[in-house]
Amino acid sequence: SSFVFGPAEGCALAWAGLQRSIVEAMAKALTVCLALFQALVAQALKYPVYSPGAGGAVETCEGITCKPVDCKPPFKFKSPEDTGTCCPLCWADDIKVPGDRSWSKGLSGGVGMNNNADPTLCRDVVCP
Repeated sequence: SSFVFGPAEGCALAWAGLQRSIVEAMAKALTVCLALFQALVAQALKYPVYSPGAGGAVETCEGITCKPVDCKPPFKFKSPEDTGTCCPLCWADDIKVPGDRSWSKGLSGGVGMNNNADPTLCRDVVCP
């Protein structure tokens, strides 16, 4: 025996087929996204990160040659384990350096309006 469908049943079947196709396409897209995310996470976990006190050979510092440092006061020698770097540093905990403002001689004291700004709204504007 054969089945005869009316317009309403045919439309419902077409809609169900369309929904199934959409769900299948979304499932495939989600699978691809998850695979890409997993690959990115795996790659990120391969990247070595230096941690002070890690012990042994630390991957990120392989092949790096450090120059000898001579720390003069107020600087103090800091080992790579103390600073989290591959090489030792000269470090000062409390040092004040005066600002060099010699480059500011002859400056007018402000910056004018941006050429792209509205000329009426920004008339006579100057940023000190």
